[in-house]
Amino acid sequence: MDMGHGDMDMGPACKISMLWNWNTIDACFLASTWHVRSKGGFAGSIIGIFLLCVSIEFVRRVGREYDRRLILAAKSTVAGVLPEVDANKGTDAPAMPYQPSWVQQIIRGFAYGSQFTAAFLVMLLGMYFNGFVLFAIFLGQTVGYILFGRDTCTASVDHVASGSCC
Repeated sequence: MDMGHGDMDMGPACKISMLWNWNTIDACFLASTWHVRSKGGFAGSIIGIFLLCVSIEFVRRVGREYDRRLILAAKSTVAGVLPEVDANKGTDAPAMPYQPSWVQQIIRGFAYGSQFTAAFLVMLLGMYFNGFVLFAIFLGQTVGYILFGRDTCTASVDHVASGSCC
């Protein structure tokens, strides 16, 4: 029976499995347009998934750096307004609440949104239970954290000497 495709050869169908698998050729991810038809295409997909995971950690780092820059700018603005505090008296300057401007918050929102969207897509890719894909995800997130997560464990010498957590 003709299904309306005429004489067109549709080729092999997508292999989609929600159980553990090692499918390579004819594997499909996220959409029928991501139909892997060759070993090179599959290798490119795995490398792309790895780089997507690394980029998630990069965007997280950029977001943290941007937040630090905003806070540092706010502190330097406040420091120019408040009188100097005598360090020997042990008093601190009053805490000033800081809130980013709407433009700054929009930039922060785009950084967060892009990181969240990429992480959501990685989660969907993981749901295919393809061993190669899962390995690329685990390795990509690990390498990304090694490259871009070092700044999350920093402390001043005073904190280390007092036993405070980093």
